Amino acid sequence: MVRIGGVGCLLNLKWIVEICEQIEELLDFRHNDQHAGIVASLSFRQTRVPAIDPAMRLGLNSQTAIKDKAALVLKSSEGNWALLVDQVGEICPFDRLEVCEIPPLLKASIAEYYTKIELYQEEPMVVLDPDRFYGTAAGV
Repeated sequence: MVRIGGVGCLLNLKWIVEICEQIEELLDFRHNDQHAGIVASLSFRQTRVPAIDPAMRLGLNSQTAIKDKAALVLKSSEGNWALLVDQVGEICPFDRLEVCEIPPLLKASIAEYYTKIELYQEEPMVVLDPDRFYGTAAGV
């Protein structure tokens, strides 16, 4: 579980390569593309990977400065990239989650970045689909 702008989000562990919690010295803000949601590049294992701030795409107001965020380095068919989050929480098994259907009227407005919500300890959690934030599926 992670938090982005105060919203609880879930991400399947199959996407995660590594979690980097101290990223201030790893960020290079000269490599950005605000239109694509790329706020910087992140130095990761002798390479530079795009760092995406999902709060921008989701329209969330994050109170956490970029340099104080954690980075989830994710894998995709186009290579590694980083998803910046405000906070990394616990890892929980899927059997502790309850499916929560999104009403049809809401689906149309949110389908661009996620289409599923799960309940975890009675809190609605957005299930993130990384392909919708970076890569071919995201239109980058």
